[in-house]
Amino acid sequence: MQQHNYNKQHTLNSLIFEYEAMSQKGTVGFYEETVFSQIIDYYESESSIDLALEAVDRALSQHFYSATFYCKKAELLASQKQETAALNAIQQAEVLSPSDYEVKLIKAEVLGLFGEHTIALSIISELKVACHVEQKKELADIFFSEGVIYERMQQYDSMYLALKQALQFNPNHAEALDKIWLCIEMSRKFDESIQLYNQIIDHDPYSYKAWYNLGHAYTYYGDYENAIEAYEYAFIINNEFEWAFRHCAELCMETKNYSKALDCFQEILTLEHIKLLPDAELLFKVGQCYQFLGELEMAQDVYKNSLKLDDTNDEVYFHLGVCAATSKNWRSAIQYYQKAIKIEEGREEYFAAIGEAYAELNDKEKAFQYFDLAIELAPEQAVYWIKFATFLMQQGAYEDVLELLIEADENAVGAELLFCKVACLFNMNESTKAMNVLAEALTEDFEMYPVLFDYLPELESDRKINAILDFYRYES
Repeated sequence: MQQHNYNKQHTLNSLIFEYEAMSQKGTVGFYEETVFSQIIDYYESESSIDLALEAVDRALSQHFYSATFYCKKAELLASQKQETAALNAIQQAEVLSPSDYEVKLIKAEVLGLFGEHTIALSIISELKVACHVEQKKELADIFFSEGVIYERMQQYDSMYLALKQALQFNPNHAEALDKIWLCIEMSRKFDESIQLYNQIIDHDPYSYKAWYNLGHAYTYYGDYENAIEAYEYAFIINNEFEWAFRHCAELCMETKNYSKALDCFQEILTLEHIKLLPDAELLFKVGQCYQFLGELEMAQDVYKNSLKLDDTNDEVYFHLGVCAATSKNWRSAIQYYQKAIKIEEGREEYFAAIGEAYAELNDKEKAFQYFDLAIELAPEQAVYWIKFATFLMQQGAYEDVLELLIEADENAVGAELLFCKVACLFNMNESTKAMNVLAEALTEDFEMYPVLFDYLPELESDRKINAILDFYRYES
């Protein structure tokens, strides 16, 4: 057999190219075990399991007594649901290395994958007993495998305890840090998880995954300030960690810190794989940041770039419409809204927005039509009844407003409906009725009284109105 020494300075790509060229000729030269492992791992990472299995078989043809390759073969076969073949492979590994804990561990994992949970957990128990407490790496791996088995059994409390033990033996166990968030969510152990992550961070302040998971835990409690800080530490430690940037950006948007959100999104755009394959949804988020920061031209440019990647996103068209409407470019806004509606006909806010645009153009018939469609889609949402009623009030159709608000009361709730009715009654010179309804509205939600002045600014200096406000302010 031809001997072939692998030059360590070769890149992985050149190794794969070389290996595949020889494979096609059917004359694969000799490779060290570590080199074969690289080839197998590459195909596995590419989800090319057939090619990975082929590489394993070639490795075994050169390294007959490698329990490691039999274990890898068992794992690959198990991932393909080939139970008998996987168990045969692990038995071969056991024959070659009967006392190797890694072989036993993989056997437990394979058995767990095929539902043999009792036998798998029995093997795990034996491995725990056989390990000395100072064998921290081995114990961490054992507890991690136990956690995976409990995951398959959907026993998330037990999964959490096993993964917690794994992290106590090895705080940097990457796979345990990846998996533990699932069982925390399922078992609701958020308090405990905060303590655990802080312990890990105390041991290793540069554990970016611990910081990232801590951010998740704080987010669950609505502690956004600490969550954002935790995510920031995660991506400061690892500036390639895309998900920390994404979650931090999303929280910053939630807290209306659009400038910081934009910084995070722009950092993501500098990542190599994002530059090679841009993300339409990411560009949409960047556009939103610019829009909410009032930089409408930049927002529109980014939205249009997003549409070049995905022209089926109705929300992008809607936000382009909002930008146009903000600039009072009503006809352009209508065109964008119509494109959004063409893609998604079930969003009431699109119909209300186009209704407002037609109202601004004084196209009363179309405005009425679209406001009516909005309340038809979401009759339980008071905001759309208010928009429709406001439009009708601007037309002086006060009787129609009162009729509309009666219908609204049957479908939606909210004190603003009452304040709208107050404004309508004042416009009709029905002051006594208006004051009675105002009393009802203030009893329901005193803090909402400023909306009355949005309808009728002149009431802000009215002595009777201020007197009733003072009375209910004291009462509340």
